[in-house]
Amino acid sequence: MAKFLNTSGTNYYLEELIKGAKDRLILISPYLRLNDRIKELLEDKNRLKIDVRIVYGKSELQPVEVNWLKGLSYVRTSFCKNLHAKCYLNEETCIITSLNLYEFSQVNNNEMGVLVQRSYDPDLFRDTYQEAQRIIRISDEVREFT
Repeated sequence: MAKFLNTSGTNYYLEELIKGAKDRLILISPYLRLNDRIKELLEDKNRLKIDVRIVYGKSELQPVEVNWLKGLSYVRTSFCKNLHAKCYLNEETCIITSLNLYEFSQVNNNEMGVLVQRSYDPDLFRDTYQEAQRIIRISDEVREFT
């Protein structure tokens, strides 16, 4: 059964979702300005050679984000125009939420979301995963940052 998340719950389960990724991690968010904790978790996934896909929709990446992303060989980044969805998932867990991967949002905004676990809601998880895959397919992979 899906679980409702408030702001602190969304942030907590997002970290747990990233930490729990064993094979694949997908992060979909229009805005991308990661806090230090999320960066640290993603750097760990990169060291473990976990396939990480980040899809964002606003092209104004800050130079600090660009430089950081350049150093992560197992993190692939894609741009999807008109992206408004925020969805984060690994092999077992998914969060559909209002929370952007934007440092300001994670600290200052009132957010909400829904936690979906594959073992409890296999159909909902599958549908969400398939839509995330579609968004990845229609996105343009960013190979070189300028």
